[in-house]
Amino acid sequence: MRHATCVGAVAVLAAATLLVGDPLGARSSHASGLIGDFRVLPYLQDPRLDGMLFTWFTIEPTPGTISITGPGLSEPLVLASTPELDPILDYQAPAELAAGGAFPFATTAIFDAAGAPARNFRHEIRVTGLLPDAEYAYSVTQGGSTYANTFRTAPPADISRTIRLAVYSDSETLVLGRTRFREWSRTTPQTASSTGRPAGSGRGRDQYFLTETVGYRENIKQVKLREPELIVMPGDLIEGTGSEQQRRWDEFWRHNAGSYDDLLSGRPIVAAIGNNCIFNGGGPPDTNTMVQYARRQWSSYFTFPSNGDPASQDLYFRTDYGPITIITLCSVGAMGANDNVAPPQGQYLSPLHPLNLDTNRAWLTAYPFGDIPDFNVGTAQWEWASATLAAARAEGRIIFVQWHHVPFSRGVHGTSVTSTQSGEAMRIYAPLLEQHGVAAVFAGHSEVAEMSFVDLDGDGVGFHLWDVGAAGDGLRGVEDAPGQTNNAITAWRANPLNPEGAAWSPNPFSRWTADRSQPETWIGNQLLSGGKHYGFLEVDVEPLGKGRFRIVLQNWHNFPLNAGDPDFTVTGYELRPYDNRIVLEGTAGELRLAVEQPTCAVLDLDDNGVVEGSDLALLIGGWGTSAGDVDGDGTTDARDLTYMLGGFGEVCGN
Repeated sequence: MRHATCVGAVAVLAAATLLVGDPLGARSSHASGLIGDFRVLPYLQDPRLDGMLFTWFTIEPTPGTISITGPGLSEPLVLASTPELDPILDYQAPAELAAGGAFPFATTAIFDAAGAPARNFRHEIRVTGLLPDAEYAYSVTQGGSTYANTFRTAPPADISRTIRLAVYSDSETLVLGRTRFREWSRTTPQTASSTGRPAGSGRGRDQYFLTETVGYRENIKQVKLREPELIVMPGDLIEGTGSEQQRRWDEFWRHNAGSYDDLLSGRPIVAAIGNNCIFNGGGPPDTNTMVQYARRQWSSYFTFPSNGDPASQDLYFRTDYGPITIITLCSVGAMGANDNVAPPQGQYLSPLHPLNLDTNRAWLTAYPFGDIPDFNVGTAQWEWASATLAAARAEGRIIFVQWHHVPFSRGVHGTSVTSTQSGEAMRIYAPLLEQHGVAAVFAGHSEVAEMSFVDLDGDGVGFHLWDVGAAGDGLRGVEDAPGQTNNAITAWRANPLNPEGAAWSPNPFSRWTADRSQPETWIGNQLLSGGKHYGFLEVDVEPLGKGRFRIVLQNWHNFPLNAGDPDFTVTGYELRPYDNRIVLEGTAGELRLAVEQPTCAVLDLDDNGVVEGSDLALLIGGWGTSAGDVDGDGTTDARDLTYMLGGFGEVCGN
């Protein structure tokens, strides 16, 4: 039995998270990942008007209890769990069991009281019968440990308050991330006052200040401070590796419902599967078996709304939250006999005519198990997506769509020219999304942190596309930066057989990227501002009445305050917005860009703290291009000049 059901009405306290009853216990330690008698703390999924799904894991088959209090309850509502052993979550891959090096298996796995590798017992309880849009307090007692937090049920479609989502992907957790510093793109331009990023290699130069683990951990802290009520993750929650199988999921839960933090214990997650989630290393002839193993791990941890396709359960589905519908699709690989074929020379994708039919020509071939869906036209997933989009539009809902492989990107996975795992095959959905008035698409994979406006027919109506892959893994830049263009792109443009020739762009719809649009300011070894950093996209949906909405989309980054010493020591963190705020207004199916007066920081083009003549000169010097685009519409024009003059003389501060 997978779920226990509780029927009743309950409410929640907006209290801080707490642990009571000596939750750490004798077996627990930060290194092992145990939290008292919990292997994974309770986390939230599948929010509904009348309830929530609670899931947690233990290493012992001991029933736990959940207690809920709040509005509508005269006394606490208490329900017991039925633990269920999940063998697919055992440490069972030979490469993992033999793992050594800096993080050997014995120091990073979880062990039971007898010293054997611990097993996973799942506890799932679906609580129903609650009040819509109500806060409730809950506590879960497991053995001698009790964990407590709060949650909110889903709001109705006619809610009048603002709803906030946090969206990010590519956390790609694994134990190795505790010591690995990722690449840090050098394509970022510099402000006029900057001395430039220090030369050389290594941390603070071409590798980031923070390890993957610290970067993601500190990013989560900032997400919590912004108080989103729903977490949307379009893929690559964990990293694919041949030596970490179950341990990479252990590490994910340490961050999100464990010893590092408990983000997902207080608000539900809506996640899409990514290519790293199904890649467990290995090679022929066992790659497909390892992929199936990883795919089954995914559904062991996540229980998302039914899509009517049991074999593909938890891979594509619809989530309704207030006036919002989030449609999650599976893009990890097409399964058709002819899909895993590279396009012929001269026939790579153009924006309107996709020819490549797969997102993974690297290793996913002849997959025989039937539990990962194809996404191409005419497949079950395509037909479901078409019908679901039409239904959500007929219901007058704001539609967001997420999948992992970003379809248009200036990053390494933008096209088949630079990657055998590009997302270009997912461009087949673009006309469908535009047809049904989708407000935004969330993806990752290229890890660029990029915003595009996809308008296929050039009529000014389209959808915003966000690569939100900056959660805690790579910090890549664009592949077509002037002077640093990928060699494959250079060769493609120079080949006379290829359409568009030298004018070809991997993403003609790109409007903003963190590494190209946020100039850095360095003074010696100290970075003061700008550049690409770990962060997230924040989405606020505000009802305006009479069927109209205001949607604000804003990238935030966790800026590492640094000492400027030769070791690039980080002394603290500051959450800062990027200059790419997008505001949409209108009815759910007719959302249009609403132009706001740009902030002083945006008008200060040379980043010296004052809007003055030097900024005006930079704007005029970039006239007709995106160099002086302060209103975010893609070019420099009279409106930018009006905004600049309106803010002239303003002091921006620090």
